[in-house]
Amino acid sequence: MDSVNREAIPGARRPFHHMALLVLAVLGIWLLLGSFLGIQVYLNGPATGRELSLASAVGMCVRRYLIYAFLTFPVLTLCRRFPFTSDRWIVPLAVHGVGAVAFTVLYTAIRLITGSVVNAETLERVPSSLATARDLIRSSLFEQFWMYTSIVTAALAVQYYRQFRLRELRETELKRQMAEHELQVLKLQLHPHFLFNTLNGISTLMARDVKTAQEMLVRLSELLRVALSHSADNEVSLRDELEFVKAYLELEQMRFGERLKVQLDIDAATLVARVPNMLIQPLVENAIQYGIAEIRSGGNLELTTDFKDGKLRIQIVNDGPLHAVPSNPVRGSGIGLGNTRLRLWQLYGDAYRLHMMKRPGGGMALQLEIPFRASGSAEAGAG
Repeated sequence: MDSVNREAIPGARRPFHHMALLVLAVLGIWLLLGSFLGIQVYLNGPATGRELSLASAVGMCVRRYLIYAFLTFPVLTLCRRFPFTSDRWIVPLAVHGVGAVAFTVLYTAIRLITGSVVNAETLERVPSSLATARDLIRSSLFEQFWMYTSIVTAALAVQYYRQFRLRELRETELKRQMAEHELQVLKLQLHPHFLFNTLNGISTLMARDVKTAQEMLVRLSELLRVALSHSADNEVSLRDELEFVKAYLELEQMRFGERLKVQLDIDAATLVARVPNMLIQPLVENAIQYGIAEIRSGGNLELTTDFKDGKLRIQIVNDGPLHAVPSNPVRGSGIGLGNTRLRLWQLYGDAYRLHMMKRPGGGMALQLEIPFRASGSAEAGAG
């Protein structure tokens, strides 16, 4: 991106290899154009009565066009130093007007100095003189104007393309930074949400079981250390995510006791998958808070993972009373589920699927699918 920035800034110094490529490109273009013109002169020779060999015709035209190649570089310098913009075009226009005049004078002078001015009928060199220079300028004025404007137009087209690409790169980088910032904000929302809910559960338990509440506080401090150690990571391995979820479930089992029964069915092949940091915990928390916590006798929570068709599939099933099920479970609400949807969209766009459905006997079933991507350590190990 730095190289693009230097090229896009008027007057900026170019690296040597860029200059070498520019010189080769300019020479190549003019040699090609001169060769084409020479072939045309050769083919038109019989009709004009000025028959030349192919080598002579091409050589004569190439020598002329090499002068244009030489004059291209000062024109490019003017284009870089005096670019046309929407609010600054009068000065560049005046500069290029003077430049066109200087271009014509230099072209004429070089042709006279190199002796490349020939008589159209005899094909003999014309001696250099003021009259010859005047005649050459008059006869080739339109050609010089056309050549100068062609060079300027091509240079401006390249400049505008570079500026367009630079804006694209800047916009892409800005969008990436904004997405990164939004992800960080979303993750920061989860930490206090998780912490406040857990502390609320501990404070409720403190009134009837002080020892268990103290154990929960100790366990919570350990859990927070784990969460903060991965706070800068957008994605972690499913193995690490499940370790965090298991620790959270231990806290909830201390709180609910026998009322909370947990069943995990984890496919070992999915443990290397990369998942958003703190993806599963808020989903499990919702399942407990709006499902099992509403049942006096408690209930079951099932967490399963598997891998199919390039997708990591996560399913969370929980018991709950019928009246606790939201009327539109597909959309979901609240910080936990709403935050999860936003983070999934930021990371995967339309490549994820999150679906919730009511269970006939009460409770909810949540199904999540995201692209399966192995963690870096797993890829390194596989290599």
